[in-house]
Amino acid sequence: MILLQVNLAKAQTIPHREFAGTPVTLRLANPDANFTYQWYRDGRALPGQTSSTLIVTETGNYRVMAINQGNCASDLSDVFSVFFMDSDLEVTKKSDARAVGPNETFEYIITAINHGNTDNTAVLVEDVLPSSLRFISVNKSEEVTYINGVIKWNIPLLVVNVPQELKIQVQGKIEGLVANTAKISSTSGLLDPIPSNNQDTDEKNIIGNIKVPNVITPNGDGKNDVLKIKGIELYKENSFAIFNRWGNEVFRSSGGYQNNWNGDGLSEGTYYYVLKLVSREGISSSVTGWITLLRDK
Repeated sequence: MILLQVNLAKAQTIPHREFAGTPVTLRLANPDANFTYQWYRDGRALPGQTSSTLIVTETGNYRVMAINQGNCASDLSDVFSVFFMDSDLEVTKKSDARAVGPNETFEYIITAINHGNTDNTAVLVEDVLPSSLRFISVNKSEEVTYINGVIKWNIPLLVVNVPQELKIQVQGKIEGLVANTAKISSTSGLLDPIPSNNQDTDEKNIIGNIKVPNVITPNGDGKNDVLKIKGIELYKENSFAIFNRWGNEVFRSSGGYQNNWNGDGLSEGTYYYVLKLVSREGISSSVTGWITLLRDK
């Protein structure tokens, strides 16, 4: 008996994915003109498919067998899986780049797109707002419902490569990092075998009110080496000046304070500051206080 071994040139351990209408050609790595072949899809022989190549147009698990002139057959090859995608849904979610504080309105933009080659119907984008966010409004009220913290955006038709966009206005209730995820799905029955882009998460930092530390220790250990004013990025303008105990100015920011004062050149002791602020609405205010500068002996 002659033992035969047959291998597919494109055999691999992960599925091969193509868009519908794009044929895949499978061929043998070791074809022999003296052999005939039999191709199989999902365990069933394909009538008339006896050459060393096979043009695939349907989703399935493919294998091939070689048969020599003595009618001796090889074992079946390893499986080569082919998936034809009708649709590839993707959702992205992004928030405003600007800094925001509690009770300040900001915007999420959710984008839905179909990367396939078939228009998709009955598409649903779902977004569950965390309890730390307050829902304000959306720009597509006729397509969107909001019930008990759940936003559902129904898209009747998502045309190939024509993105649709939803804008959501929210407010942060408390300071801290807020993670929020949007998910996309469809009940149309079209194959979408790439789930990794069916959801997207945005993280937004809700910044608290102005807080100026009252001590810095610039010793190079990475802790309190510079004076960092929490919440200063919420204001469109600011100026920051520091004075010694005799009222002499020892530091002044130019073009807005950059959270970088380290007391360079100054002795240990207590210093006093004046922080002037202008809000995004143009309202001016000021904060005063004291800072203790400590150094290692």
